[in-house]
Amino acid sequence: MFYLRLNKVKILNNRELLGKGEIQLISFVNPGESDFPMLNDFYYTNDENQKKELVKQAVNQVLSSRVLPEIQKIKDNQTIYFGDTGYILFKSKTIPADLNWMLLAFESDRRTRDNAKLIGKIVTDKNITSIVGAIASLASLSNPVSAAITTLSSIVAGALVEVFGQDKDDQVGLFLTSFIEKEHYPNGKRDKEDVMDSTGNMFVDYTIFGYQ
Repeated sequence: MFYLRLNKVKILNNRELLGKGEIQLISFVNPGESDFPMLNDFYYTNDENQKKELVKQAVNQVLSSRVLPEIQKIKDNQTIYFGDTGYILFKSKTIPADLNWMLLAFESDRRTRDNAKLIGKIVTDKNITSIVGAIASLASLSNPVSAAITTLSSIVAGALVEVFGQDKDDQVGLFLTSFIEKEHYPNGKRDKEDVMDSTGNMFVDYTIFGYQ
């Protein structure tokens, strides 16, 4: 078995002008290349319509997210705890050879969104066309599928920030990272505390635990 657990999150600035705010956390965990067979197919077809359909499948794979319940009354410099054992964001029957994880935090001005509606706002013809172009440009790399997964995750993160921004929700944090089993959890274990995110506004504590 394999688990990725969120232990706590610290928010420096809640992006609320006055007082406390509501924080929405969304976690995206994508295993490695074997979970994106559609991206292999992408590089073997010249049919543009098929490429778009394959990209839609890949985007939906990324968007197989875990939206945590909205956390209310969060003030600046507050730490959000997830009990004494943490909160499992991802589990698998096998230990993945590699893993991509994206944790987004927003100051929420509205109630938790319906996942289907959120996906619908991202999987638009304009976005899909843009993603097809970005992924196609990686074809000459030695490992285009791996690069495509990273690119796809970054694009989806940007699209989510835009969607939440349109709803007047401010981005509080963006934690984007990748793991390789042999390097980062060779014995099935990894514990980290106070890892700074990409914005410098959020610190994350997490645990990876796996066993055969």
